[in-house]
Amino acid sequence: MGGTNSEKNQFSNESDTVSKKSQRQNYNAEKSEDEVNGKQNNNIKEQRCQCECEEGVCDCETNEQDFCECNSSEEIEKKQSQITQLENKVKEYLFSAQCLQADFDNFRKKAEIKIEQAKTEGQIEAIAKILPALDSFSGARKMIQDKTVLEGLSMVENQLFSALQSLRVEKIEAVGKSFDPNLHNALAVVEDSSLEDNIIKEEYQSGYKLSDKVIRHSQVIVNKKEEK
Repeated sequence: MGGTNSEKNQFSNESDTVSKKSQRQNYNAEKSEDEVNGKQNNNIKEQRCQCECEEGVCDCETNEQDFCECNSSEEIEKKQSQITQLENKVKEYLFSAQCLQADFDNFRKKAEIKIEQAKTEGQIEAIAKILPALDSFSGARKMIQDKTVLEGLSMVENQLFSALQSLRVEKIEAVGKSFDPNLHNALAVVEDSSLEDNIIKEEYQSGYKLSDKVIRHSQVIVNKKEEK
């Protein structure tokens, strides 16, 4: 029994010794591997970090970055040139957009004017065809003697004229006014010493206008004094 225990103790001591040697070898191997990996990482970092700055100092050399953030003067000028080109493009596009907006505004204004002109011309054309009916009332009053009929005639005439006034139609003033070739059309010239020169003496046919647009000129007789 004693021999057997001695052998066991000896075997146990030898096992411990082998285990410690094995651990020491593993530690040395891991340390060597870390050193090799560290050198390789440093080599890779040195290969990646190639400073081209005139100052000769890169962020990748002083910090833990593996790339150079420094820019040479040529790189700065290149980037500045790119920025300038982009800014010019932006200005060009902005100018084009402003021109398009201005063209559209001008087109819209011209279209609105043309629409209004077409509307006015259409009104003038329609009203011009109604005016002969108003002229007929004036002629009828001269021929009709019956007061009741005349009253009814005047009522219809006034209703028709009120409808025209609602469309901004106005009767052109003539008798007693100065002759205006833009509003009046002279059918004849007479000499009347009781009237001033160029004054309208009589109106043969009434004239009408729509706002500042003449629908029909007044047909008038104008007084003209003889020059001495």
